[in-house]
Amino acid sequence: MISHVGRRNRKLLKPSRLVFLIVLLVSNTFAWFIYATKIDNEVSVHVRAWNVIFEAGQSHVTDTLNLNVDNVYPGMEDYEYNVNAYNRSEVSASLSYQILRARILDDEYISVEEKNALGLTIDPDDMTSAEIRDMLLNDYPFVISISTSADTIQEGNGTATYTLSVTWPYENNHDALDTQWGIAAHDYKESNPNSPSIALKVKIIITQSAPT
Repeated sequence: MISHVGRRNRKLLKPSRLVFLIVLLVSNTFAWFIYATKIDNEVSVHVRAWNVIFEAGQSHVTDTLNLNVDNVYPGMEDYEYNVNAYNRSEVSASLSYQILRARILDDEYISVEEKNALGLTIDPDDMTSAEIRDMLLNDYPFVISISTSADTIQEGNGTATYTLSVTWPYENNHDALDTQWGIAAHDYKESNPNSPSIALKVKIIITQSAPT
C-alpha cells in the first residue's frame, strides 16, 4: 500500500476499540450492522438520467456526474452503477473520463485538471485525474473504480457503458487496514451522519471521430 494513505489517517486506535472491532471482523458481515449507527450500504448516485444521442455536426459531448457512496464497511455488498451512451450519428466516437474531485471520508482531493479549469493554484502534491484513479484502485482496502465497456462507440446504433463500482470484500488479507479504515468510516458517519462517506465528481467525455 502507498504510504501517503497512512500519513493522511493519523487516528490512533485505542486498545479497547481495536479488540472490539477485531471481534466484529472475525464474526460475520451482519455484525457490522450492530457496529454501524446507520444501516445503509447503498450507493446514492445523484445524477439525472443521461443518454448521449449524437446529432449531425456535433463533435464533442461532456457531462459531470456527482457520485456519492453513503456508507462503507468491510463485507459490504458490491455495488455497480451504469451510465449508458448511445451514438446515433454516422461516425464513431471515443470515450474517456476525468475524476475532477474525490473525497474519501475526511481526505479530499482536487485534480490538476479541475484546478486548471477553475483557475486555482496548483500545488506540487496535487494529483492528476489518472493519479487519483490509481489511488482509488490501490491505496484503500475498499476499491473504487470507474471504467468503460469500450473505448469507441460505433456509428449508427453503437452503445457503450460507463460503470462505477465499489467493493470492500470481507476476506481480502488486509485485516489491519480493514480495522483502521473500518473505525475511520464509522467515526466519520457518527460525526457526519448526513454526508456521504465517499464523494466523486466525474467528467465523462465523448468525442466524435473525424469523418472519413
